[in-house]
Amino acid sequence: MKTLNSIAIEYLLRNDSQKNNTTSEDLLGEVIRINAEQNIKSQKSLLFQMYDLEEEADDFFA
Repeated sequence: MKTLNSIAIEYLLRNDSQKNNTTSEDLLGEVIRINAEQNIKSQKSLLFQMYDLEEEADDFFA
């Protein structure tokens, strides 16, 4: 899932790559970092949702 920040950085990466390769590499690293953070947040969110469902089931059957 792409965030607005990663889309903006990818846009800057495409436009800037013709001007300065060093900056482009830095931006690419930033895009990878942001996407990794978003994946971790999504996984944590799913884990917490599953935990909440488990608690609800325990309460229901208790």
